[in-house]
Amino acid sequence: MNTKTKIDELKLLAKRYAHATRSNHREALDAIASELGFPHWKALTVKAKQGWMPSEEELAKADTFVREFFPSLGGKPQFIEQSMSRPVSEPIKAGEIDGHAYQLFEFSGDICMEGDGWRILIGEADFSQPVVEIETTHKETSPAKNPGFVEKVLAIAEVQAVKIRAAIASDWSRRSTKPNAKGEVVHPLHGDRAAEWFCLHCDGKITGAQIADNLWHCPSCGASPLNIFTSPWWLEGGDEAPKAVECVDGQKRPEPRIDVVDSRPTLRLDEESISLLLRIALLEDATNPGERLGALLAEINVDDENDAWITFDEDLWPEDKDPDAAMAVADRLGIELELAMTCMTFPFTWPGLGHVTASTSEYLGLLLDAYEEDGVIVRNNDDHE
Repeated sequence: MNTKTKIDELKLLAKRYAHATRSNHREALDAIASELGFPHWKALTVKAKQGWMPSEEELAKADTFVREFFPSLGGKPQFIEQSMSRPVSEPIKAGEIDGHAYQLFEFSGDICMEGDGWRILIGEADFSQPVVEIETTHKETSPAKNPGFVEKVLAIAEVQAVKIRAAIASDWSRRSTKPNAKGEVVHPLHGDRAAEWFCLHCDGKITGAQIADNLWHCPSCGASPLNIFTSPWWLEGGDEAPKAVECVDGQKRPEPRIDVVDSRPTLRLDEESISLLLRIALLEDATNPGERLGALLAEINVDDENDAWITFDEDLWPEDKDPDAAMAVADRLGIELELAMTCMTFPFTWPGLGHVTASTSEYLGLLLDAYEEDGVIVRNNDDHE
């Protein structure tokens, strides 16, 4: 491989790097040169004219550098395929900050960096606001209460976020992240081309450069590329008009939002859960198809103090049978349980058949025989008058 061929290979790598990082080609060339120890690309070309030629090791170093941002280089799986195939519990990075262990996870472009009782979430958009979550059980001792610690965490997370955003951009068309002379960009998902775009979520009007700069998330509300369209078709016929989105020059990442959260599993002993637990217990008490029907159809009511009462169908639940399992559940919940009987509308004729056998299959056989002898059986899609 001669010098020209090797320099051309570096130029190609720079082109891939520019695509991924949404930078111009000159910036990308300078980045490649810097990786090889030159102050800029011009210095590299001057050296090449004097006979210098990158070694195989230097070419490999430049290739490795670009692959950090362009994961599909060389036919590897694209970023989204890599992200979706990675187990959710598998971190992409782990380490320590000021003696506190952390793990860094990525899923579909979003980053979660977490340690004991704290986590930091960063969305895939360039200007998404980081969210710091501190578990309520650690709110007094969490290192995330220290702004200096949070800044160190964000610095690590942002390095990874830059690479992830570059990997996403490398999956898209170059024109999706770099406007042409008319300011037009191509939607990365459905291929529409326009210089103005509109957000379904906040009715914002966005320029091609604005939407490309924020990785196709609305700069105003953060809506995803799925909510960005070439026209505000949802406003047609109404009085509202799209609002131009204003972006500050040199926009930076917003300051992180601090939330104290409680992510422990929570059992809410409300009307719905108490009713469900009591009905499960009734099914445990039931010993035959008739009683199981009685358990399924019983009316269970829970009042404001969580005390409950169960009303059974007298044809389905024996009046002299106590629902021991349901009563044990009520006792464990510390609630009062009242029982009542009434006559309900039975779903099948001959309710007594449900108490003849413990088998649902045998019960169905008895039921079918009775209907064939003294009634009518209508199957689905049958015509019957």
